[in-house]
Amino acid sequence: MEVYGTKPKIFTKDWWPYFWDYYKLHTISIILAIIAIIYSVSECKNQKNYDLQIDIITENQMSQESLDTLLSTLCENIDDVTENGKKEANINYIDMSENNDPQYIQAMHTKMMIELGYTDSFVFLISKKYSDVIRDNEMLIPASDWTKKESYDGYVISLNDCEILQNLGIDTNDLYIGIVSLRESDSKKNTEKNRPKQENGIKFAKFLLNEE
Repeated sequence: MEVYGTKPKIFTKDWWPYFWDYYKLHTISIILAIIAIIYSVSECKNQKNYDLQIDIITENQMSQESLDTLLSTLCENIDDVTENGKKEANINYIDMSENNDPQYIQAMHTKMMIELGYTDSFVFLISKKYSDVIRDNEMLIPASDWTKKESYDGYVISLNDCEILQNLGIDTNDLYIGIVSLRESDSKKNTEKNRPKQENGIKFAKFLLNEE
């Protein structure tokens, strides 16, 4: 292992400045990754029973105002499948913008991989780069199962011309939509609970694509 200068004795007064000078970026990366893991696991553990949750994973930055308006639009165009008298949805936005610093991006990558393992989402709005990751994880149903629109890879549909999202101030360049499959590992009870949510996801996807 490379040694930088004269290494002070560990945990002494001189060691802390030495450690921070040479391992600052590593330390920040690890801390952000741990925060992302704790946050994601906590979210998964305490997940509310939404009528539909969608994940947005993209390099296109989205304002909080656009996300709030999208959430309202989402709730207006789904069914109350939980039968609690309210239409409730959730948006899990993972900002992969390259304008952010490398440590932040690493933390978001960690959060994304955790989300892929525990997700309760049934719709992904996602860039091509990350749609390939989703596809390789065999998480999406074939596009032909739910739409007549043409898919570039058989699983996701381009939203490049989606006026609904554009009117919300959302950049649709390099943005695609896909429907998440029901997990084979789920119990029969969970599968039956999640099937209406998946159908809600298809309903919302068709709404964005202006498809009956």
